[in-house]
Amino acid sequence: MKNKTILIITCILTLSGCGKINTSHSENIKTVQTNESATDTKAETVNQASTAAVLQTESENYEGYSGLWTESSFSHEDIISYGGLEFSFQVTDKASLDGCLFMQQGTTQRIAEIDNITGKITNGELNYKYDDDGWGGSGILHITFSDDKAIQIEVQDYKMKDTNLSGYGFSGVYQLERAKQNKEEDLFDVMYEKYYSHWTDSEMQNAIAERKTYRDQCSFYPEVSDYLENVREVRDISSVVEPLYFTDLKIYQKQDFDQVPPLIIHLAKNEIYARHGYIFKNQDLNNYFKGQIWYEPSITPENFKDSVFNKNEQVNLKLLSSLDTYK
Repeated sequence: MKNKTILIITCILTLSGCGKINTSHSENIKTVQTNESATDTKAETVNQASTAAVLQTESENYEGYSGLWTESSFSHEDIISYGGLEFSFQVTDKASLDGCLFMQQGTTQRIAEIDNITGKITNGELNYKYDDDGWGGSGILHITFSDDKAIQIEVQDYKMKDTNLSGYGFSGVYQLERAKQNKEEDLFDVMYEKYYSHWTDSEMQNAIAERKTYRDQCSFYPEVSDYLENVREVRDISSVVEPLYFTDLKIYQKQDFDQVPPLIIHLAKNEIYARHGYIFKNQDLNNYFKGQIWYEPSITPENFKDSVFNKNEQVNLKLLSSLDTYK
C-alpha cells in the first residue's frame, strides 16, 4: 500500500512537471510567432512605403513649369533693358528638363550664361553641375520646384576663376517667379508693325501673287491650307503674310500643340530658322517658305549660327524639336 501511494504521487509530480514544460514551450512558440508577425508587418509597411514613394515619383508631372522664370516676375524685355536673371526651360516626359540660365548686369551689361541645363526632376529637385558660366565660374545648380509654382536656384560649391577680376557670375540663391508675358494687344501691335506696316495694299497683293508659283510647287501646301481654313478658320491673306506662330515674341507651352498635326509642328520649328533667312535644302520646305512673303532667304546652312535666336526662340525651338515627329 505504501509503495502504491508513492507510485501515485510520483506519477502526479511527473504529470505536473510535463504540464509545466509544455506550457512554457507553448508560450515560447507564441512569442516567436508574434515576433515573426511583427517582422512581417514591418517589412510589409516598408514595402508599402517604398512602393508609394516610387508611385509618387512616377506620378509627378512638372511640365506645367515650362516657360520663362525671372526674379520679381520681370519680362524678358525688362531683363534685356534693365538687367536681371532669367531661367528659360521646357519639361518633357513629365520630369525631363532642358533649358538655360541667363543673367545680365544692368549698368555694365555684363552677361553670364549656362546653356544646355539638362536632367530629371525628382521629388521637386534637380542638381546640375556646370563648368563655365561665361566667366570661368563653376559649381552646382540646386534647383527646387515648390508646390506654389515658385522656383529657387541655389548655387552650391561655387568656384570663381582666378582671372575673373570683376567677380561677375552666378553665386548665392535666386528666387524666381513666372515672367510676365506681353499682353495680346501688345503682341498684335508688334506683329502688325513687323509684317504689315511696310507694305501698301497693292505691294502686298503683288508679292502674294508673285510667290504663288512656290506655293503651287510645295507638295504639302494643300494640307497646310486645309488646316488653316478648316481648323484655324483662317481664310484671308494672313496665311501668307504672317508665320504660323510668333515664336520670337512669346513662349509656348506643350499644351499649345496638343491637337496640332505633325506637319504644322514641323513647319513651326523651321519657321524659327526661316525668320532669320535660313536657306532650306529640302525642296518642299524651300518652296513653302518662299511662298510666304515675310520670308527673305539670305544665309546658307553652312554659315548659319544659332546665336541669332533670342531667348523666346531658344525655348520654343527646344520644345518644338521634342514634339517634331514629321517624316
